[in-house]
Amino acid sequence: MHALVDVPYDSPMAKDKVDWVALARDDAQPRVAEPITAIGWLQPAGSWGAFGISKLSGWAGTAAQSDANERAKGLAKSGGFKPKAAMLAVTASTIHVFSASPTRSGTMKVGDLIAVWPRDEIAITVAPGKLAAQVTIDVPETGDRFELEATTIRDFNDAFLAAVAPPG
Repeated sequence: MHALVDVPYDSPMAKDKVDWVALARDDAQPRVAEPITAIGWLQPAGSWGAFGISKLSGWAGTAAQSDANERAKGLAKSGGFKPKAAMLAVTASTIHVFSASPTRSGTMKVGDLIAVWPRDEIAITVAPGKLAAQVTIDVPETGDRFELEATTIRDFNDAFLAAVAPPG
């Protein structure tokens, strides 16, 4: 088991800009056999929508977030006191999924390895949106489907989305 590591991120309030994607890659690389080519942070698909709904009705926002968390199947969870993201590390042949969680101090804690999938044994679809791209991961061998979203209002997920988007 790997201890959680604080990974500072590029906060608009930060005086010094830090490449938190590079720091996360540096933390994960010793646990991944191949070179990591991209890192992405994903949350349950629909989290941005649930946030918007919550501004109109707290109950409806909570219900929408609960549905989103269920579709993420444990890889990520938003809402409540312990939100967590899935940090995906992409290599030429695999995708490694790590737990990750934001902190109040503007850091991401990169945690345990959750899953490793050979890229040729999963199907990933990416659907662009206004605030986030929906990323769906299907694992035919197990029948699992993970519905997540990658925030696109900042550029930290761009390399990840380019690396996993189907050609075409």
